[in-house]
Amino acid sequence: MRRKVDSTMSLNDYDFGDGERRRMSTLKEVAALAGVSMATASAAINNGPVGKASRERVLAAAKQLNYVPSKAGRMLMTGKSNVIEMVIMTIDGHPDIVRRTALFYYLMLGVSEVAEANGFGVRYTTRSHDAPDVTEYFDHVVGDRSADGIIIVPQFARDYSFLSALHRARYPHVMLRPSRNAEDSNYVDLGDYEGGQMVGQELVGVGASSIALINGPQSHLCAIERERGLSDALLDLGGTIVAKSYSDYTISGGYDAMARIFESGKLPEAVFCTNDYMAAGAMNFLREKGVSVPRDIAVIGYDDSDLATVVYPALTTLDNRFFEIGQALAEELISVIRGETTTIARSLIPIFRERASHSYGKTGWAD
Repeated sequence: MRRKVDSTMSLNDYDFGDGERRRMSTLKEVAALAGVSMATASAAINNGPVGKASRERVLAAAKQLNYVPSKAGRMLMTGKSNVIEMVIMTIDGHPDIVRRTALFYYLMLGVSEVAEANGFGVRYTTRSHDAPDVTEYFDHVVGDRSADGIIIVPQFARDYSFLSALHRARYPHVMLRPSRNAEDSNYVDLGDYEGGQMVGQELVGVGASSIALINGPQSHLCAIERERGLSDALLDLGGTIVAKSYSDYTISGGYDAMARIFESGKLPEAVFCTNDYMAAGAMNFLREKGVSVPRDIAVIGYDDSDLATVVYPALTTLDNRFFEIGQALAEELISVIRGETTTIARSLIPIFRERASHSYGKTGWAD
């Protein structure tokens, strides 16, 4: 229902929808009550350079008057929006795992926590690498200045020519991508290569030397790095990848990938699934075929998602520390926005979470 507008309302009046009209205070009134200039009041409210005593008087006055700062006015005065953008890149023809799984939930939660603690809002979006306007999108981000900086999660090994707009404008940005692919961009690396190595070392260590790999899309950065780490570890330790099947990071995809391996007749002693969703699907298929995990085939997942502790047997997996990764991305971007640093190169190594599913040759009844 459309609310009738009272033509007698002034620009400083606001109808809150409860039948009561309240007057919105102005910055001038806050400054007058605090006994400071408008410039000092603005600086105090917007975390600018001002003395402690003045800041406290201004904030007390603002609270007393129920003053709500104008976002548009703050942007005009400071040149800052106090907003950061986070964009997760997808590609056409692959399932959108941003929406179909909870993989990015903790990443976004970590970004939000740090941003809020530092007085920033967060704007989340997804963009396709294949969208015809992807370059124009990043040009727009730089041009309209509605965000002070951007976090980019590229996911796939594709052309990143859209970054040129950020580089030319020296626009604050940080990417979640492997250090070896970071080129001249600021990055946080989540240690997928090292995680793949850990899996290879652990599986050979429990006596499983023939390994099947159920991986994500071949162009996915995490899939590439996790496979590379596994392959290098097995090469050093004498293990062998006897079968590979590429899928889409979903439960149904893991089920189908395990079926393809089973039908090939190349049954391994262990299966490394590069995320927990595919591991859950693979374990479902093995259970249907009467194959015991881990007695007959060991299984290791990746991500340490909520699924890891509800499947049976409990899933051994790698904790990719997505919450901490999100915190790191926000911390580093904010440091660039504030001019505290210009170059970001940071890595977080995953943590091995040992449970019951990978103890090859054992029943898996005890967690």
